[in-house]
Amino acid sequence: MTDHDPNQGAGGSKGPPGRARGRELALWILCHLESHPGEERDAVELFWREPPTLETGDEFIGPIAAELRALLDDGVAGRWARRLTQAYVNDMISVDAAIELASKRWRLERMDRVDRNLLRLCAVELRAEKTPRNVVVAEVVRLAARYGGDRSPTFVNGLAEALAQALRDVTPPEPEPEPEDPGAVT
Repeated sequence: MTDHDPNQGAGGSKGPPGRARGRELALWILCHLESHPGEERDAVELFWREPPTLETGDEFIGPIAAELRALLDDGVAGRWARRLTQAYVNDMISVDAAIELASKRWRLERMDRVDRNLLRLCAVELRAEKTPRNVVVAEVVRLAARYGGDRSPTFVNGLAEALAQALRDVTPPEPEPEPEDPGAVT
């Protein structure tokens, strides 16, 4: 018998290990890309070739370093993270434009780095994947609660819902009024 729980995510979080962990790793990568403006494609490859090294002995950084290492060692998470980050890099301008359009009051550059990159992941997955919208929104809110500031979950939830509305048009169109039957008795 083993102590390994197949539903155990990185750092002890519950959830599907593959895609949920892949989103988490993709968040790390998208934040990394911001340090390499104009060189995003090279920065993605750099991340995979030379992942950030964090000191495991530090009481604050140690758990994060172990978590990142576990994410990098998870093949399913790595494949999903590559797919999401590649989709973003391939279409950065329109992904960012979709976020700007959904955000009535916040310009992208004024958003917190974690929030901004979670919204990028949300937009990419809503546009390019068949993942249910509620799963996408719940996952980015979960990551916002974990990695963002105190107000991040609420902020990300509101904008992720707006993105889902805009990108997946979840409201059915209003039915056309039926023409009146000229022979009907009123």
